[in-house]
Formats: sequence, structure tokens, C-alpha cells
Amino acid sequence: MIIIGNLLLILGVCLSTVGAAGFADTLEDLSLEMFSAGILLVIIGGLTVRRATRSSGAGTEHLAAALGDLQLKIQTIATRVSEIDEAKEILESVDFCKQIDDLLCGEYFELGARNEEFQQLLGFSKYSKVWSGIAVCERLLARAWSIATDGHFAEAKEELPLARAEIQNSLQVSETL
Repeated sequence: MIIIGNLLLILGVCLSTVGAAGFADTLEDLSLEMFSAGILLVIIGGLTVRRATRSSGAGTEHLAAALGDLQLKIQTIATRVSEIDEAKEILESVDFCKQIDDLLCGEYFELGARNEEFQQLLGFSKYSKVWSGIAVCERLLARAWSIATDGHFAEAKEELPLARAEIQNSLQVSETL
């Protein structure tokens, strides 16, 4: 059902675009009809996608599974941040940056790729409470990486306890949902 809705949306946008192109200096034959039909298809496609999305995401098993997956991903990131924070005094600057880079390009990327799914399943209010700490942690890690690559390794290490606290906060919030 979602595929049909998306196809209707695409067809509607294309048809209304072609119809609107006929509005230039003089009104071309059938341009108004194509534009109107395109708008109608966009509306029908949007409603179809909305209905299909609501019906597919309404199951509590799916919500529970997604929430468990979110918590597992946050826990994995929290563990990695803690490991980097605990090892920061023995790491070289290059290794420090590599570990942060691996975390941001690995676990964080995978989590970010599913953020829309989590937002849809949890609702925006719950999602934003959880995602707030995740986003702040990511920015702090990126800041630490940037500071370290600029040659200020001591200052970079100071960002890790802050990042660690933010991701732990997100984990605690996700456990209350």
C-alpha cells in the first residue's frame, strides 16, 4: 500500500509539473487539466501513504521491538564512549581520533539512519526526550575529534565526560518509555 501511495505521489508531482509548465506565456492545451489531475494524485497518494503508515506502525509488538532496538543501540554507543573515556590517558591523539571516528561512522551512523522510524513509532515528544542526549553526545564527540586533530589533545579529552553523561542520560530516558 505504501508503494502504491508513493507511486501516486511521484506521478502526481510529475503530472502537475508538466501541467504547470504549460502556464507560461499562453495557456497550452490540457495544461490546466494535467495540473489539476497531478494535484489530485498528490493528495490521494499522500492520504494512501499516511493510512498505510499508520496501520503498519500501530502494533505494540513493533513498537516494543523498535524501542528495545533503540535502547540496545544507545547502550552500545554508551559503552563505546565509556571505553574511550576510560582509555583517554593512555591513547595517542591519532588513536583517540580513530576510535571516535569509528564510533561516529559506525554505531552513530546506523542509529541516525533509523531516526525517522523511531520518531514515528515513539511520537515526537518521547523521541525528542531520548534523541536530545544522543545529539548532544554526537556533537561533543565531533568537537573532541576536531580539537584533537587541531593539536589540542588535552582539551579534547575534557569533552568525553560530558559526552558520556549525555548518552547515559538518553539511555535512562529510553528506559522509562
